[in-house]
Amino acid sequence: MTSTPLRKRESSSAIAAPRQTRSQVGLANMLQAGRELIEASGNLDDLSINDIVERAGTSIGAFYRRFDNKDAFFEVVQDRVMAEGLDYVREILVRDPVWRSNDAGALADAVVAFYVLVFRRNRGLYHASLLRSSQLKPSWDAAKEANREVLALLAPRLVDALLAARGAPASQAAALDFEVRASVQMINGLLVNSILNDPGPLSLASRRLRPWLQTAFRRCLGLPGG
Repeated sequence: MTSTPLRKRESSSAIAAPRQTRSQVGLANMLQAGRELIEASGNLDDLSINDIVERAGTSIGAFYRRFDNKDAFFEVVQDRVMAEGLDYVREILVRDPVWRSNDAGALADAVVAFYVLVFRRNRGLYHASLLRSSQLKPSWDAAKEANREVLALLAPRLVDALLAARGAPASQAAALDFEVRASVQMINGLLVNSILNDPGPLSLASRRLRPWLQTAFRRCLGLPGG
């Protein structure tokens, strides 16, 4: 068996590393370009692979080396956005003092503020995902799973604060957990409706949206200010 000369091995490695780096940069650029285009259009039917690669500075061949089709690309973009959202939740739980306050009213307001921010930030993506879901494609499942994970992080803190605010025993935690989750479901339902039917009395861009929802959420949980 012959061995590869050291200089040749070094040369091959030097070539392989930049190629791999370029490939990773190209993928990141395609995902970012797709994210921006989906957010702008809100409809996967309007998304062109040519537009993606042109915006990303890559090629059609590079796209198809990574993705079978536009649907597969959308699912990767969506999964990436959901993962970033979960990372953001974990960050604010550590960074934002309100999540350490045990103030039920402040926590309730923060829950609503989070959901309004996320829906506004991902309006186009959510619209595209809901349209795909109406075509019997399970694209909204990713958002539902992300929401379950978000609630697993946020709900226990609000439940503990509600127990303290009501002076209730720990045995009522399960009932309060249901109240929190059902109330969040109501908030999410209205936000989804505002995406599909905007503009309405409560447009997603309206300055009234967040305070109105915060009041409604507090009312559902029997908190002052509701």
